[in-house]
Amino acid sequence: MTVDRIEVSHTAAEKADRYLTPGQLKTVLRDHTGYVCRRASPNHDDLYPDNEFTLRGEFYGLPLDIVFAIESDHVAVITQMSQHSDSLRGQFYEYVGDTVKDAVEHARS
Repeated sequence: MTVDRIEVSHTAAEKADRYLTPGQLKTVLRDHTGYVCRRASPNHDDLYPDNEFTLRGEFYGLPLDIVFAIESDHVAVITQMSQHSDSLRGQFYEYVGDTVKDAVEHARS
């Protein structure tokens, strides 16, 4: 699967007045790099969905976290928000890569 088909949720689209428009979100997911990770728990298997990821970075001048899911035939943007925590690194986050394509590969493996 490529990152050609991206669907933006109503929740993410509603935040366009504060953050990115649906068009900008699609461009970011296709073309930009950042820090891509997923929530994980070292003590509990399958606690968090394997297909849900966060892309952290500065996009269009805004420091954002974009939460997205890899579905069978598309990428779904769940929400976008300002960066809430200082770090998405540590035992509860698994680094996946720098692009949404890295997340697609991780979800398919």
